[in-house]
Amino acid sequence: MYISLTDFLLIIVVLVVVLLGIYAVITLRNMNSLIKVLGNLLEKNADPFTKSMALLPETIKNTGFLAKSAQEQIEDIGSTVDALGSSLVETAVSLNEKTVNGVSFIKTIVDVVSIIKDYMDSRREN
Repeated sequence: MYISLTDFLLIIVVLVVVLLGIYAVITLRNMNSLIKVLGNLLEKNADPFTKSMALLPETIKNTGFLAKSAQEQIEDIGSTVDALGSSLVETAVSLNEKTVNGVSFIKTIVDVVSIIKDYMDSRREN
């Protein structure tokens, strides 16, 4: 009694189909259990889920308002920093001008004192 090659291949194909069928049944059973668990979870949390869905549009609206408000505050801070920078530049320019004027004034006083000193020295020599 010999098994032909065709019979052997047929047995292998039948075994593969049976194994795939068993795998499909196990997979479907697991998916069915998962669906039941998800159904129970949705039933238990239907009320909070419904409330959350009802509040979602308002939440999105508030988030948009907060983003707009934050953007306006950032723009205000930017304008304040610009004004502060301009004020500091003006102060620095004013201080620089006053320093130049002060140096010129001191130079003028030194020149006047030098002229007076030279005059006094020339009077002593005579």
